[in-house]
Amino acid sequence: MNKLKQALVLTGAFLAFAGIGYGANTETVSANTPRVDMVDVSNHNGAMTTPEFTYMRNNYGLKAVTTKISEGVGFHDWTARGNIAAAQQAGVYINGYHYLHATTVAGAIAEAQYAVNMAKADGLPVGAVLAVDIENPNQIAMGRAMQPVARAFENEVARYGGYRSTTYTGGSAISVSPDREKAWIAAYPYVPTSAMHQYDTEHAWQWGSKQTFASSLGVFDVNVLYDDFFTTGTDKNAVVPNVTQSKPVVNHDTSAIKKFKNAGNRFTAYKGFRVDKIAYVNGMWQAINYNLAGGKDANWTINGIPLAILDNVTRGNYRATRVGDTVKFMRGYDYGTIDQYDNKSNGTGINEGAYGMIWYNADSLLAK
Repeated sequence: MNKLKQALVLTGAFLAFAGIGYGANTETVSANTPRVDMVDVSNHNGAMTTPEFTYMRNNYGLKAVTTKISEGVGFHDWTARGNIAAAQQAGVYINGYHYLHATTVAGAIAEAQYAVNMAKADGLPVGAVLAVDIENPNQIAMGRAMQPVARAFENEVARYGGYRSTTYTGGSAISVSPDREKAWIAAYPYVPTSAMHQYDTEHAWQWGSKQTFASSLGVFDVNVLYDDFFTTGTDKNAVVPNVTQSKPVVNHDTSAIKKFKNAGNRFTAYKGFRVDKIAYVNGMWQAINYNLAGGKDANWTINGIPLAILDNVTRGNYRATRVGDTVKFMRGYDYGTIDQYDNKSNGTGINEGAYGMIWYNADSLLAK
């Protein structure tokens, strides 16, 4: 959280999260840094917009946003309502957090009720996470004695508001998180790399607080998610990936394959098509069109088309692609050569570079 950065400067309380320096370098996330599964934002980031979250989703695989809701019993983050709406429009999961002041069970319950009231007013969906942010030096000094306080907040947001909860804190202060609870831990290596998996027994690891994106001004907190805690139960349109390992079940007629071979294995695909399914699978957001995939039992691994190679005809590229939208292949991906054929399934395989081999129904591809 950005409040955490202030605490680091002012108190030094978290200067060595689990023995790791806190000052992650300002840099643009890349294939060499850990994943950007989630960003957490607050008024320090200003009012976020749907195009910003959509850019992070399409280019960095963003799955979730966690926005600051409140602090103590009197501070309501003015950006929360807009951030929630923007994240929902971008098609990513939305959660919230509350910066805790309390050091007693009674105080935690009062703050939890305030946080729930603010979260509901902002439109945070029931079932989302409303995490408790514990990082004040007096709280950290309590160590394990803070556990009942954290637990009281978490239990109350569940009872009073229907939200799920966990504790956010620094690696060196993990003792404040209730025993046997999976937490959300911040620890910033000086040079974060994709090979690092710090705190992978917890829900999430916040690995940086100074990351930049081409879509946005300023710096961001970025997180790796180790399970689905922050991506569960709040998106009615979420699609459970089909992991059936099979080739497309389609018409066995191979006359279309013969036409492609007679054309030197070349294809063009300039026409638009409908998005019938959408999901985050295999590290990227993908769409499926039943005709191109050869049926409704399409397989995400071999039939999913990365959103990164599609233009959205319905709403443009800076709004989230939704089921029912019309899309088309971007220039450069709308023509080329067939790399493999499967006569049994009437399938045509096209190697889309870093995205791997994608299989299409030959008749449908021929019609594009």
